[in-house]
Amino acid sequence: MKTFAITGATQGVGYFAAEELARRGHHVVLLGRSVEKLNRALISITEQVPDASTSRILLDLTSSESIASAATSLSARERLDGVLLNAAHVSPGAHREQDSQGRELTMSTNHLGHFELTAQLMDALLAAKPVLDDETSEKSRVVAVGSLATRIYPFDLEDWQSTHLYEPKRAYAASKHALEMFTFELDRRLQAAGAPVEALVVDPGIPVNGATPARAGVSEPTAWQRFASRLAGPFAHGKHRAAAIAVHALTSDAVAGGDYLGPARTLRGTPVKLDKPATQRDRERATRLWSLSEASTSATFRLSETVS
Repeated sequence: MKTFAITGATQGVGYFAAEELARRGHHVVLLGRSVEKLNRALISITEQVPDASTSRILLDLTSSESIASAATSLSARERLDGVLLNAAHVSPGAHREQDSQGRELTMSTNHLGHFELTAQLMDALLAAKPVLDDETSEKSRVVAVGSLATRIYPFDLEDWQSTHLYEPKRAYAASKHALEMFTFELDRRLQAAGAPVEALVVDPGIPVNGATPARAGVSEPTAWQRFASRLAGPFAHGKHRAAAIAVHALTSDAVAGGDYLGPARTLRGTPVKLDKPATQRDRERATRLWSLSEASTSATFRLSETVS
């Protein structure tokens, strides 16, 4: 039985990814900020998959102490085969907010918290694991959930935390640009170190509540949302469909590190490989962002030391 951890697993894409992984017989560790929401998600998964193997860990991605605690708990497990970096602050307020360390809240949640968590989980991801009968790949995976917003809004690395110019949608897009750039750069560094871990990014398309299955206490679309999703038709799909792309990235032998996956019809559909946006192919900018992220989190990736 493989073990996968998912941030933001109490609702949306994260929840449905957890449900599907449990259905496939994997152990799933749900990470979230609320005990109540984690418990509801665990109950819902068990209702759908009676023999599901699940556990929960509290995680606040804006808190270094919470990240360290969660990473310690995850690293203590017998194995860790993959992490889905999914949690996101998706609706930034009209005014710029900061976390307790003075970092822009959306960037802190969506990118910097995941950067720090991944750094602290690297030893567990790199560790040798018991071989499973059906196992065809020995590599662990880090999968980041990106966003279509990165194709709409440019990324100003000079103002990456929206210090000088703040606009909610641009702040959200900036955080997803950063998460995607980090993940592709992580894969390049993993490959250079010869590490048995690979990293890739998924674009979930446009997942909407109205096209998503109902789950008590987790996913409860209203009649209006159902109606609106029918009008959206070819322009959106359910969050369970977006989750299927993430699960494919975590488990399929047909994908590899550095891949960029998204829906076949741009906004919806089955997973296919996409061309990376130009921003995510810019190694110089990615290296600079990496340095900025290390300075903002005190997280350090010692890949060559760990692998050797």
